[in-house]
Amino acid sequence: MKVNIFMPKYMAEFKCISSSCTDTCCAGWDINIDEDTYNKYKNSTGDFNKLLDGKYVKNKDEYDSFNQGFMVLKEKSRCPFLNCNMLCDIHGGFGEEELCITCKSYPRVFNIVDDVYEKNGLPSCPEICSMAFLNKDKMEFIEGEEELEEKNTEIRRIIDSAAFDGTDSLLQYFWDIRVISINIMQSRKFSIEERLNILKAFYVQIEESHASSEFDLIEELLEEFNDEESDYSRLRGLKFKEDNKFYTDIAESALVENIRSVRLKECLKDYINGMTKVNNMSEFLNHTPKYFKELESYSYVFENYLVNQIFKDLIPFNKGESLVKSVNVLINSYRIIKAYIIGIAMSNKEEIKGEQIVRVIQALSKDIEHNKVFKELLER
Repeated sequence: MKVNIFMPKYMAEFKCISSSCTDTCCAGWDINIDEDTYNKYKNSTGDFNKLLDGKYVKNKDEYDSFNQGFMVLKEKSRCPFLNCNMLCDIHGGFGEEELCITCKSYPRVFNIVDDVYEKNGLPSCPEICSMAFLNKDKMEFIEGEEELEEKNTEIRRIIDSAAFDGTDSLLQYFWDIRVISINIMQSRKFSIEERLNILKAFYVQIEESHASSEFDLIEELLEEFNDEESDYSRLRGLKFKEDNKFYTDIAESALVENIRSVRLKECLKDYINGMTKVNNMSEFLNHTPKYFKELESYSYVFENYLVNQIFKDLIPFNKGESLVKSVNVLINSYRIIKAYIIGIAMSNKEEIKGEQIVRVIQALSKDIEHNKVFKELLER
């Protein structure tokens, strides 16, 4: 069927680069098999059946049609169909139509907002990271039409903002809040940390007014900031001040032991090596601002990453209607990425580069949603 699509501009140009990629999407996480594909595999014959034999199992805890089974992963959490050329034996031998929905769609994800399909790219894909985050221009969004097979498209979230008009729900203001959130993150007269502080202060004001049912104050606030040229200065807060515990917590053994991504393990090894070169990471960085200056020169990378997250995850409506909880996860994601980058730079005694930043973002994104300890750190 043909549907209306809203997406970041880079998604219109994205193409998988296959074996030329610096990482593989076929290792490092569980691979779910949807119901139709599972039944197709179960009823397969001939050479296809031989290839599949023993490499997939039924999901006994299935909870929807997209999780009927999963691949039996090999050493280092590699898909059993990933060959020595870093290519897929199913795709290469029997065609894309035989892949499960997870493999067909990755790294694309979909939401539906007000009857429009929204397509975005996951930052766990290196090519998405390079295309979207290394672009010095502000991220743009485009509309268009696209052919989609509905039954083969997994929808993460559906929002109908008009259904909440006149209710107590903040979802009635979804579009105003979303547009202002992206405008704040793209306001380059502020540092990244200032922008995140402004965003949090904006959400706090909305939540406080909402708690007292003062919807007129919410609408006044939205009206005040509903313009790219708005002055957000009055919402600017203090810079983040990390204590040494933060730097040690993001390298604790419980977290390290649960990491599956080889690239993230490499990043973390360098981070720990860098961190152990000083007695107190927090004090060292306060007296050694060079790393913060180097990071600031790549603020566009963080900006594009954060805007992508806001759009992809429907922030701040991805944690129920707790806007502040949602932005805290976004802020902590940034803090962890920043800390890892600095630690790696200290370990390797190198100047921070844009490619190094996207490598950390990509490696972390591949593991962060599947690691219980990371989830706890993000929600502090």
